[in-house]
Amino acid sequence: MKLDPLVLQEYPFQIRDAVQIQDRVFKIDTDVGPMCLKHSDRNEEKVLFIYSVLKHLLESGFTKISPPVPTKGGDPFVKMDGEIYFITKWISGVPCDFHRNNHLKAVAQTLGEFHLVAKGAHVLPRGKARAMYQRWPKTFQERTEDLKQFKNLAQEKINKTDFEKKYLHYSDRIIDQAERACAHLSASRYEDLAEDAQKQGTFTHRDVADRNFIIARDRQAYMIDFDYCRYDLRLTDVVRLVERTLKDVSWKPERADFIINEYNKVAPLGAKEYMVMKAFFQFPQKAWRISNRYFKKKKRWQEEGYIKKLKQAVKSTDLKEAFINHFTLEYCRQ
Repeated sequence: MKLDPLVLQEYPFQIRDAVQIQDRVFKIDTDVGPMCLKHSDRNEEKVLFIYSVLKHLLESGFTKISPPVPTKGGDPFVKMDGEIYFITKWISGVPCDFHRNNHLKAVAQTLGEFHLVAKGAHVLPRGKARAMYQRWPKTFQERTEDLKQFKNLAQEKINKTDFEKKYLHYSDRIIDQAERACAHLSASRYEDLAEDAQKQGTFTHRDVADRNFIIARDRQAYMIDFDYCRYDLRLTDVVRLVERTLKDVSWKPERADFIINEYNKVAPLGAKEYMVMKAFFQFPQKAWRISNRYFKKKKRWQEEGYIKKLKQAVKSTDLKEAFINHFTLEYCRQ
């Protein structure tokens, strides 16, 4: 895609060069340092929320982010021909690698520091984001019902596809895991945590992947790309960090212990949170996502691609069982 020069004229610096580095992302060389320009695919309300969150974090003393850059007129973004453009300062450093202990340690501690202040943001007028505080029990139940419905759909088909046959082979196991997750969440103190989070207005990054952290020259982990941030319980970010890390190392529990220990040095998790985290680990989210995309035709993959991904999801969920047993014994003592 081409970058309209008129967009850059709205900002208070001189442009030397602009290089596209991703589909909608440009690195801008300016007289005041490098910048990151994103041609946003989010709606105006969400971009206003992201801007508000970044400003709140900076004002709260959390600087391990890419600060937003307002226009000459002080606006949070440029809107041109119905398209939104958003600039933040460029964070120099090396890509994060969750396989490296020093990187993972820095990320866990940065995430803890982020959560200490990720609450009570003053959001600009019309800024909006989804709130998940009270929604997770219903979401778990709805996705469990989806899995059952997918089983019924496959059973009713006379001429079943290879994927439908494979799904039926795994379905009882997947559904059992989902039902156990629902039971664990129901037995936890989730409502207490949700009520407290809602009162505080806590928000999360949500996309806690290694691609969204930069290891800077000071060896600290900086968070980037807040496109998916929303109101939620902080533990969902911790769960995602653990899952993103452990899925590549056969769910070795000592890796989770490492992450949780480093995170707890900054923002200790409580007993109630561990019980809820167990339910999140238990739920077969990846298997649901693949099956949902297949049966509701949300992705046009080849049949072989769907089958491969379903097998991987089930294998990962099976490996996760030993980890969940460890997690229960280590963190979920009553």
